Amino acid sequence: MRRVPMTPTETPLSGTPGQRLALYAGVASFGRSGTIALPSAILLAIIAVGDSPSRGSILIATVSAVGALAGPVVGAMIDRMAHPRRGFLFGLAAMAVGAALLAFGIGVWPLGVLLVIAVLTGLAQPILIGAWSGQLRRIVPDVPAARAYAVDAGTYNVAEVAGPALVGAAFIIDSAVPGSITLEVALALFVLAFILLRFVPVPPRAATTTAPPEPLTQTLRHLRVMIDSISLRRNTIIGTLSYSAIAFIVIATPLLGEDLAGDAGVGVFLLTLIAIGAILGSVLLARRPIVWRGPGTIAIGATAVLSVLFLGIAIAPNFIWAGAIGVIAGMFVATQVTSMFRVRDRESPPHARGMVFVASASLRTGAFAAGSITAGAMAFLGWRWLIVAAAVVELLAVAVALLSAPVRRST
Repeated sequence: MRRVPMTPTETPLSGTPGQRLALYAGVASFGRSGTIALPSAILLAIIAVGDSPSRGSILIATVSAVGALAGPVVGAMIDRMAHPRRGFLFGLAAMAVGAALLAFGIGVWPLGVLLVIAVLTGLAQPILIGAWSGQLRRIVPDVPAARAYAVDAGTYNVAEVAGPALVGAAFIIDSAVPGSITLEVALALFVLAFILLRFVPVPPRAATTTAPPEPLTQTLRHLRVMIDSISLRRNTIIGTLSYSAIAFIVIATPLLGEDLAGDAGVGVFLLTLIAIGAILGSVLLARRPIVWRGPGTIAIGATAVLSVLFLGIAIAPNFIWAGAIGVIAGMFVATQVTSMFRVRDRESPPHARGMVFVASASLRTGAFAAGSITAGAMAFLGWRWLIVAAAVVELLAVAVALLSAPVRRST
């Protein structure tokens, strides 16, 4: 099933296309920085109060798993809202409150209470990770899709730089209230996204479709496109399994930092270096989109290369080696993510775009949760084996995707 291209809204959107895209990207960058920073912030806060990484992985997995389960429903609700902006404002407020409560409670409250907070925070997580991408073509219908989604993928890359870097720096310099300030950084990022969102011209639902909202159960049935479309099915498999590998990297980074640099906080900067490479890749793709091969095929190739590069990090003798390979890996992460967004844009039904984008992101979030639990259980093996496991998972993603459907030149 190929998506019918969206027509420009009949209601004029305020601002130039460039201004609207910049505002969209600003909200995405701040909000996603907070979301991506949250796992590292939780893990470092747990380590700072003397708990084991495995305990932190339980909280991380809880936030991620709940976000994965809630994602399709959240996406369907956004698609049905007359004024989608209100849903995004509420979600950002919920994430900010969750980060604040975790900042106060880790090391003070029992695990059961922290898990309840993690559940409530996870319910709002799909807002910025998936649902906001579903609004991109509504906010900038007059920007070419390849460019718009390269910018959108770039916001993830910016977030992956800013989030880990800020919480890593906070962990290193914080001594008065160990660990707490890392979560306060995430809180500040959510607040900034909330403020900026009020200036984004998100059109009401009536501006882009005249169809009345379907019953929620009917809307959810549109998820079948993720199975019926060969390109989207293979794309979903790649994205889901590949993202579980990132959880192994996240859990490994504090251990890598302690081993190669003598400080767990320094290890988190490996995520920043990977993200810097991803920003470079996104800039190149925005200026020169890959058009000689279909985006689905590009995603498969990029994932295969990531497997090899992760093996290179696993054998790194020092942090400089690991960081240099991480920058290169980031460029292929950008290629993979941009290609996946283009497939979703092409294959998603116009009246259920938010749900398909969120459902895809939710599967990735669920995979991240499973990867976090598995990596936490394997942490005793050391960071090198965790990163080897990440490489194996990337290779598995390629194999399963290829077996799920024949490769087509146009995918």
